[in-house]
Amino acid sequence: MERKRKIALFVSAIGFGGAEKVVSLLLDELTKYFDVTLILLYDEIKLPIAKNAKVIVLSKPGETFKSSKIARAIDNIKFIFKYQKVLKKENIEVSVSFLVRQNIFNGIAKMRNPKLKTIISERCFPSIMYSHDRTTSFLTKMLIPFFYNKNDKLFSNSIYINNDLVSNYNITIDTSVIYNPILTENRKPRLKSYHDLEKIFKVVTVGRLIPVKNQKSIVESISMLPSNFYLDLYGDGELLETLQTQAKELNVGERVQFHGNVNQVKKHIIENHCFVLSSLTEGFPNVVLEAMSVGLPVISTNCMSGPLELLNDNEKVTILSGSFVKAKYGLLVNVDDAVGLSQAIKFLQNNIEQREMYSRLSYERAKTYDVSNIGIHVKNLIDSL
Repeated sequence: MERKRKIALFVSAIGFGGAEKVVSLLLDELTKYFDVTLILLYDEIKLPIAKNAKVIVLSKPGETFKSSKIARAIDNIKFIFKYQKVLKKENIEVSVSFLVRQNIFNGIAKMRNPKLKTIISERCFPSIMYSHDRTTSFLTKMLIPFFYNKNDKLFSNSIYINNDLVSNYNITIDTSVIYNPILTENRKPRLKSYHDLEKIFKVVTVGRLIPVKNQKSIVESISMLPSNFYLDLYGDGELLETLQTQAKELNVGERVQFHGNVNQVKKHIIENHCFVLSSLTEGFPNVVLEAMSVGLPVISTNCMSGPLELLNDNEKVTILSGSFVKAKYGLLVNVDDAVGLSQAIKFLQNNIEQREMYSRLSYERAKTYDVSNIGIHVKNLIDSL
């Protein structure tokens, strides 16, 4: 039997974030081709992982992410040395890291061991994501160019992310785009029928309750619609109380339901009639893919980046303020345009044939991102080293 090449996937933890979901899905595929070790900073595994993948946690049992900057700095120094020891002990030939901290650690590991092959993956739009805090912005402007360029290759989930890294962070290593994977069904799931326009029309969104996800825009749009429009909101975060207060002040407290984090989110969102993404910016929105994979018609802000690639093959559109555009695989609205969002939701409720068409197209589009297809792209990238 031919020996499998030893690789590592390196991420901080396996929580409910987009990068973690990608790693969880890729583990199943990559273990078919490689001897895979999953390296985590913290002992947090909330999603399924492949049984035949070895798991190594760098922190002590019960240790979690530190809020203090000094404590984080101490952790980082500790993790840098522990990570390199694991790579050496496990005879890792190729290490694939996800997100900025792990990518920097991979650059350091590569500097100390030139024979190690390293691939890093950026999952967000750095110049926007890291611009809100002056210290973070300053540090990333220094650290990303220096350490990212020590690695062999980089892949992201959007051409816009790569362009941002090249233009604003002087990335010179080989870059490519590999979109996020999704686990699709063999046949399109059956959605709840909706023909009586007087009955409740259910809108759903999923995401962390943080400013960049901009759920306040969806709550505002629901307040502009008749009383039979309801919103299911899945996710948790710092803005929970703010959004709950907003819903009450707009007199839609009973029509906006907050469900927190849930496992197997697709089983919950399938109970709704359409999906909305309201983000100010994205890397590549997993939640949109999850919604499409069950056949939910999608409305999304035309934010940088991801939605235009997913819903319109990256063909640019012009959207009037307070309105929306019918893209190839869903509806697009301008960023932070609650009026346009309300009009898009109303359109899907009113137009049964269009809603059913986008339901079918969503499912067909999601099939192209099935993990079996995306896994091959990642395998080929690893094999290229």
